[in-house]
Amino acid sequence: MADDGGFDTAFYTQMSPDLLSQQPVTEESTKRKQRETKNWDVIYAKLESRLGMLRTWRWSWWVHWSVLAEFFLPRRWGWLVVPNRTWRGHPINDAIIDSTGLLAVRTCASGMWTGLTSPSRPWFTLEIGLPWMTEDAAAKEWLEDTQDRVYTVLAQSNFYTTMAQAFQDVTVIGTAPVIIYEDYEDVIRCYLPTAGEYYLASGSRFSVDTLYREFNLTVAQIVEMFGIDALPDSIRTLWNGGAGQLDTEYVVAHAIEPNFAMSQTGGKAEIKVVPGVFTYKEVYWLRGQKSEQPLSIRGFRMTPFMAARWATVSNEPYGRSPCMDALGDNKQVQLETRRKAEFIEKGVRPPMGANPELKNEPSSIVPGMITYMSTDANRKGFWPLFEVQPAWLAGITQDIDKVNARIEKCLFVDLFMAISRMEGVQPRNELELTQRNLERLQELGPFIHMFENEFAAPTLRRVLDIMQRRKLLKPLPPSLKNVPIKINYVSIMKLAQNASESVSMKDVFATAGALSSAAKAAEQPDPIRTINLDKALREYGDRNNFPQNLWFTDDEVKEHDEQALKAKQQAQIPGAAMAGVQAAHTLAQTPLGGGTALGAMLGQPQGGGAP
Repeated sequence: MADDGGFDTAFYTQMSPDLLSQQPVTEESTKRKQRETKNWDVIYAKLESRLGMLRTWRWSWWVHWSVLAEFFLPRRWGWLVVPNRTWRGHPINDAIIDSTGLLAVRTCASGMWTGLTSPSRPWFTLEIGLPWMTEDAAAKEWLEDTQDRVYTVLAQSNFYTTMAQAFQDVTVIGTAPVIIYEDYEDVIRCYLPTAGEYYLASGSRFSVDTLYREFNLTVAQIVEMFGIDALPDSIRTLWNGGAGQLDTEYVVAHAIEPNFAMSQTGGKAEIKVVPGVFTYKEVYWLRGQKSEQPLSIRGFRMTPFMAARWATVSNEPYGRSPCMDALGDNKQVQLETRRKAEFIEKGVRPPMGANPELKNEPSSIVPGMITYMSTDANRKGFWPLFEVQPAWLAGITQDIDKVNARIEKCLFVDLFMAISRMEGVQPRNELELTQRNLERLQELGPFIHMFENEFAAPTLRRVLDIMQRRKLLKPLPPSLKNVPIKINYVSIMKLAQNASESVSMKDVFATAGALSSAAKAAEQPDPIRTINLDKALREYGDRNNFPQNLWFTDDEVKEHDEQALKAKQQAQIPGAAMAGVQAAHTLAQTPLGGGTALGAMLGQPQGGGAP
């Protein structure tokens, strides 16, 4: 915004090939300078110092991550952030012989992605945050429209593909920080640093509020992301040099942290990196290269990144993962698989013994080849030193299966593949099936709760804030002014709970119908009168995620009831008139005292006997 000096905007929110094509190419056209950053020397020293300290604190996690990646997810690990590595395509890992652990990670991550942020079904709804308030028609329409718009923005961006990878990182590493920027083309753009690139720190609430990272960018990428005016002379020279130098890499450092003031040496004066109106500050600079100015400085009114964590301990910023529990089993199964391969190799190509006279003579165990030897005195001339016992191989195989089962148990494969891998007595009805699934899902309850609070809620608030500033939302109706909006999540746990409750409700409805029929047959009061059928149906629809826009409103239902009652009354009028005619005809035909009953009712004189 203009009153903030442009600190809440950044060049990279509009980065694209179109923008890159507009960058100047001659030295004369790059004389313009970005505004000078006051006290940049001090800010640079402070940022570099904290980055170094965060690296020190991260060291033990960094070493452990390398082992986890080696056995579970080798392609998602960055050991060192070094520019211009020409060996990046070298085989990443050869420690994985048995891929059960890697496949289990894939199943676990895909199950959580589908269950928590599925692109194919609603996984959140917007509601009024005050339970005693009732939504009017305008509020309901706004909430549903806003919800649909958010789903559209998420689907058209890279959010879902980023989350698919983030769940793998959470499963293996235990932590996955996702940065969400406003984007000119897609409204939002998500970025997921890999393990080894980022450094985290927690605030006093033990939630992650600081993200530092270092990553590689080429000269062309730096120009596209920050613009030629923000670059030091070294990169300008490479950009002006032409295509042969555009792929030279630099290490770019990045910091997002609360907007606290910095002080000069000796604490003589405070330094504000961005105005105090912003809650967070963000700085990009070239790692270890002190230049005249940073690549970018920006402020945020709310955090632009969220860190998903599996489980936490005390004030540690990095999460712990289920793969940490399964690491020992995975190491064991890799070793046993190697030994199994050696066992099979000894059976197919065993080590051979031979008489001394065969030394330096041709010998072979290849099919079709001949080895000549002496068999005098019934001696063996050529014999295997190791004879395979089939029972041994079966024992090794069975133990490998048991270890693999433990790995899959640690990674909840039995939970996500509950139907296809169901063993023992099969469920007898829908209620039993849903209760089994709910029982399994309870193991994921703590992570689901943490994910919704630490990651999903800030993410959706961030997306809503960007959409509101981009004027992509309808104006708030009067009934929602100053009313908090609640985000309600429809996770796999919630779906299982709703399914269990809906099955129970269905059983109650069936029982109520049977009792109602029995009561009518026995001429007893109908027990179904004790159930509010309208509310029961709406509640059942909510439990089964029935679309809200297909329900009639209360006013519409009342209008329909009034129309039906009026039509019923009108239909009864001809019948009542005919009944009156029939009654009059009957009375007219009924003799009474020399006249008729109808005449007596009308006061007509009645005929009688002789006076």
